[in-house]
Amino acid sequence: YKMTQPLLSIDNLSIAFSKQDETRTVVTDLSLQIQPGETLALVGESGSGKSVSALSILRLLPSPPVSYPQGDILFPGSSLLHADEHTLRGIRGNKIAMIFQEPMVSLNPLHSLEKQLYEVLSLHRGMRKEAARGEILDCLERTGIRNAAKRR
Repeated sequence: YKMTQPLLSIDNLSIAFSKQDETRTVVTDLSLQIQPGETLALVGESGSGKSVSALSILRLLPSPPVSYPQGDILFPGSSLLHADEHTLRGIRGNKIAMIFQEPMVSLNPLHSLEKQLYEVLSLHRGMRKEAARGEILDCLERTGIRNAAKRR
């Protein structure tokens, strides 16, 4: 049995926010690992730090006011907290994607799913419409949307 490196590892991460001269730590010593093929649910009370922890993985919080006084986020084995913006752009949407809590912000009901998914593939993978269509239909079928080609 060969132990594989975690796909994502958060090691003793603390997250703080600064306002004027005051800094408040909102998450202390968070550690978790996600292995390839594994699913992890992050649950807790409202205000417990679930969202700021998830947003920190892709460094989607403005810095300042957010800071990370200790710990690191590794994907796979490389620091996301210390990655440059170019590296993060290559990871965001391509290797790590986030589905935000508010569905009305995530998908626009005025545009087709195909159009919205194409924008992501075009932006992150440079795919043209014809090449992307097959992948889009495959994704929709895998998520349980039957007859995806007719729904567009």
